[in-house]
Amino acid sequence: MIKKLLVFFMMVAILATIPPNGGFANSASIKLGNEVLQNHFMQLLQGKRIGLLTNQTGVDSTGASTIDLVRQIPSVSLHALFAPAYGLDGKTTANQEKASYTHPALHIPVYSLNAKTVAPTKAMFSNIDVFLVDLQDSGSRTSPYLASLYIYLQAARDAGKPVIVLDRPNPLGGITMEGPILEDPYQSAIGIDNLPLAHGMTIGELAQFFNRKIGANLIVIPMEGYTRSKQFTDTGLAWVPSTPDLPDLQAVISSMAAGLTDGFAMTQEDHYAWIGGPGIDSQQYSNLLNFAGLPGVVFVPETHGTSGGVRLNIFDARLFNPAKTGLYAIAYAHSLAHFTLPKSNGAPTQFDLALGTNKIAALLEKNASPEQIVKSYAPQLASFAELRKKYLIYSDTPYVVMAPVYNKPIVAAPAKLFRPYQQPKPATPSNSGSTTKPGTNTPATKPPATTVPQTKPAGKVAYLTFDDGPSPVTTKILDILKKDNIKATFFVVGRNVKGREKILQRALAEGHTIGGHTYSHNYQTIYKSPSAFLNDLELGNKMIKDAIGVEPTVFRYPGGSTNTVSLKYQDTAQYSKAKPVMSAIKAEMNQKGYHFIDWNVSNGDASTNHYTAASALQQVKQQVKKKQQVVILMHDATPKMPTVEALPAVIEFLKQQGYTFQTLSADVPTVAHVK
Repeated sequence: MIKKLLVFFMMVAILATIPPNGGFANSASIKLGNEVLQNHFMQLLQGKRIGLLTNQTGVDSTGASTIDLVRQIPSVSLHALFAPAYGLDGKTTANQEKASYTHPALHIPVYSLNAKTVAPTKAMFSNIDVFLVDLQDSGSRTSPYLASLYIYLQAARDAGKPVIVLDRPNPLGGITMEGPILEDPYQSAIGIDNLPLAHGMTIGELAQFFNRKIGANLIVIPMEGYTRSKQFTDTGLAWVPSTPDLPDLQAVISSMAAGLTDGFAMTQEDHYAWIGGPGIDSQQYSNLLNFAGLPGVVFVPETHGTSGGVRLNIFDARLFNPAKTGLYAIAYAHSLAHFTLPKSNGAPTQFDLALGTNKIAALLEKNASPEQIVKSYAPQLASFAELRKKYLIYSDTPYVVMAPVYNKPIVAAPAKLFRPYQQPKPATPSNSGSTTKPGTNTPATKPPATTVPQTKPAGKVAYLTFDDGPSPVTTKILDILKKDNIKATFFVVGRNVKGREKILQRALAEGHTIGGHTYSHNYQTIYKSPSAFLNDLELGNKMIKDAIGVEPTVFRYPGGSTNTVSLKYQDTAQYSKAKPVMSAIKAEMNQKGYHFIDWNVSNGDASTNHYTAASALQQVKQQVKKKQQVVILMHDATPKMPTVEALPAVIEFLKQQGYTFQTLSADVPTVAHVK
């Protein structure tokens, strides 16, 4: 009976084997984070010096290297490479690794973590503005790349540098969560945080999970079209061997099941396809494992020399639970051979480090069954499943990328280059200019005051800005910008958003920046007091966030920060010409960490609707002159069609003058209004 059952399972395995890796092709069902970055969010890197943590796995769906991708971006400089375990090529052994060296072809520094350099130094980050991460891990908590990610997140936080993680699939999918949760005393290079063996998270989601303790300035560029249930074979991507012992997907999938033998009297062979040890009867071992009903796998008895064991034939990778299978494998092996369990001698054993706890060894010593072992950590696993929800990006429906995923730190961190705007809680005006939660006397939480490093862009740069939209003409503006591959900044009025959400979503997806421009744009309302302005701006920003899923990091004052019209509407009981409301508003906004940007060139459409495309172009030509950086004020509204008509000629003129085009962000110095 046993033999017949085994033959049946073998036939199933033959008919439903894991597909081969194949070569690179443009048949991927998803877009990787590095491709989404290239297609939609290049403005995050423009004008920046980049440090890149990557290795041979950092490629797009065609096999092109992320190193080359970054080097080819105009106005971006790749200043340093950072390598995880096994080096840039994924083949460098520990005794071959160097702390740092100069890349022979790129002539830039390459930094590696090794026994002598266990953590990056601030000096390594001194010449970079943005730290980029593109790594493919194995889906296991024991992946050494997770420790690298964790350590570099800490180092980037300490150096005050933003981190952008380019997301990649979890090879085992996002559904299976299994194994004991790592306890703090057992943190190591093969277990850096409180995760189960199978965590079911992508590297971008893991970065967010890690950041709950770290507080780095983190941005994740998600994958397009990815779902939680997708395994690597569903993506259409070719597997690039992540470490020397994981040459193919078969090894990746079985490694967690057969790889829990470190420090235990068992071995694995054939890249985790076989597991066994001395004193084990192969047939008995396979019988125990097969009748345990472990899904997706058949265990074939196979003796290697003096060691009995089994070969894992995984016939359904979707059903296969690698962590649970591994725990059953060591529990049954111990019941058959009664191995001496490794004992701690003042420091955790390698076996305990792999499991993340000493409780499994203690249970084995008491001859606990596999069922008892799995039951022992079930409450902690359930708690983890609840905890991880807030850090997940993907669901059961294909992910549509509308914006980068900004991870807001919950612990103190240094000043940030890309500081995500933090939405204050709803507030009501008060005579003091402060705000309170409705129904209480408790001040509402506001974004912390932050000193944003200001980096002056190199060369001649033009920032095209459009105020007051979205409007019926916004799509025409977007069409022109798309044709010329130009990115711009739209300062949006909140009351204009409803019914035009898709227009804003398109603008963001095409790489443009969305800034706030208050909700009402009503001078009489907003320029009464600082609290009145703040409440109106926050309401407008909320409308923007509801539409595109991300809050603005910059805003523009209606009329500009040096306007005098505010004098007409300010609360005369508190403010005067000698003590104007604008000064109080700007002081309040600066204290709360909001960042505004004016302009130094206008096309003349602000003061009248009676103008022509020719006059708009002429205004730009006259005001640009020899300025190195120009922020051009234009308006996005139905009466402003001459602005749209003049836009192609404005772009062509600026190109002829040698300007490149960028979008505004919080790290661009405020440009004063020209009086």
